Amino acid sequence: MVTAFIGAAVAGIALFLPITFAWTAQSTPYRIASLINSVPRGATIGMVVAVTVAVLITTFARPLVGWIVAFGGALGMYVNHFAGRDVSSADLLTTQNYIDAVCGGIILGALGAAALRRRASAIGYVLGAVSFFVFGDLADLLDLPDQDPWSVLETPPFSMIGIAVVLLFVAIARNRDRAGPESDSTVPIDLPITPILAAIVLGLIVLAATEWLAAQYNNVSAPGDNRLEIAIAVAATISAALIAAMLLPGRDGVGVLLAVSLVATADSLGYVPRPWWSVFVVLALTALGLFAGLRAPSPFLALLALMGVTVFAWVDAHGDGTFYYSVATVLLALTAGFCGGAARPRYGPSAVLAIGALYLPSVVTALPVENETWPPRDNMAHATTPGRVALMIVVGCTIALLLLYRLRPRAYRKPAPPVQRDEVADI
Repeated sequence: MVTAFIGAAVAGIALFLPITFAWTAQSTPYRIASLINSVPRGATIGMVVAVTVAVLITTFARPLVGWIVAFGGALGMYVNHFAGRDVSSADLLTTQNYIDAVCGGIILGALGAAALRRRASAIGYVLGAVSFFVFGDLADLLDLPDQDPWSVLETPPFSMIGIAVVLLFVAIARNRDRAGPESDSTVPIDLPITPILAAIVLGLIVLAATEWLAAQYNNVSAPGDNRLEIAIAVAATISAALIAAMLLPGRDGVGVLLAVSLVATADSLGYVPRPWWSVFVVLALTALGLFAGLRAPSPFLALLALMGVTVFAWVDAHGDGTFYYSVATVLLALTAGFCGGAARPRYGPSAVLAIGALYLPSVVTALPVENETWPPRDNMAHATTPGRVALMIVVGCTIALLLLYRLRPRAYRKPAPPVQRDEVADI
């Protein structure tokens, strides 16, 4: 459980890769733009890698292979961060970001294939990924020198990656003698590609919609009404989530719809540096929400809670002060945990896809909000726009969920892949 928690947290932080801007005064616009653009693209690559790894291990290998592959991914990330301090130029940080994203995807997918088979490790896996999705930037907890571009290599922290490597090695030793289901080599096994296809569809469409909307604001210097562009981007996001949900077996697509809604909601609340001790508060609140979701798994209640949070973001409009961000963090941690418990996918790669989707960008991210966008520009979105756009996405995903339930009634059982040894432990 502890290993799954730390491993999922390290993988999630690597996909999210918060960036510190302390060094931008001595950088170039090209370097900054390249590093910023690599974050959502790296997260998309990492999500596809995670689902692919989960499908391959689930279909062809024993659970022990999942721990071994996760250990390899963590070791690769450790080497990437260790070697990164000796590079000659900060321009290579973009490449290292992509390497981090691939390694994070390998850890996330392999851990999902191994940890989701048992209830305790499944809880640790979900809690680690969801908690650090809520917390976000760990760079502010570290004592980093100013004007240091290599400080981005501290997300995830070097010591945290080392702990993950050690724990995963111990997990391999503990599970090496554990009996696993044998596959009959005389029976041909088909690779289920629909989860991989769902990850590609969701990732590419969401990424394209986000970058397209950002370009609409960048290409117009004068203030204008971008409602049509926002509506198109929102519709593309909801459509991608619905298509991905329908590609997954049974009602496993519920997790994807909840993840897309949760990402938009989180982005609408904004970001702010938090004190070091708040990570423990976030963990506790997320765990509370997770267990509430396990006890009363209602996706519609989860979406209703997300609607309430988006309304809070809309009405308060990124209010300044500690009170706003404290309330926002509490609401987000509770609802994120509840969504993690309410999804309850039955097929392992479906759960990995839902977790990986938490680190995708959203169209809310692309909005240059007044008083929060650097550098400032003439064409800016009103402070209330992120809350309204997030509410549109949550409402659209609710309609998509109704459609999914209509087309996939409870009695429906889509034929599972030939090898059914990765059923997610009741979570």
